[in-house]
Amino acid sequence: MTSSFEESLVGDVMSTEVLTVAAEETTLMAWELMRQGGYHHVPVVSTDGHCIGVLDAETMAAAWDGGGPDRMRMPVSTVVGRRLMPHVGVSDSIAAAARAMLAAQLDFVAVTDGEDRLVGLITARDLVAAVAGRRHRPTPGHLERPTLYRIEPVLPNRYAEGGAAPR
Repeated sequence: MTSSFEESLVGDVMSTEVLTVAAEETTLMAWELMRQGGYHHVPVVSTDGHCIGVLDAETMAAAWDGGGPDRMRMPVSTVVGRRLMPHVGVSDSIAAAARAMLAAQLDFVAVTDGEDRLVGLITARDLVAAVAGRRHRPTPGHLERPTLYRIEPVLPNRYAEGGAAPR
């Protein structure tokens, strides 16, 4: 982290350990990943790594219209495609990130590289940690570059070999 809070850049305080889901993944799968993993924000990315949007519990709750569980099988791209997603770069100031959060009325902003590919998230929690003089410390053996995880469901081999998957 730089010498003072005011001089900090997004890259100094952003979260780089981020779980992502593919745009075609179901909202049910995304919700389960969020619930099981304790994630508050899950970016939705295209196959080329561009951030389409970010799921949070509020967005997920608003997307569910009270219908049966089949309604939660819609792709996450239909949920996040409803609003513009603010983003900042790693070399932007944390003040710019805070302004983007306030303007969008969100507690997070996607962090993208020069080609608009997702490299991390900056959340209200990251900003509070920066104000407190704390930063997420990498664990031993941790890579310093952004680590984006992408989860995709895998069917057992018997289904991959031509058998019908259960419904």
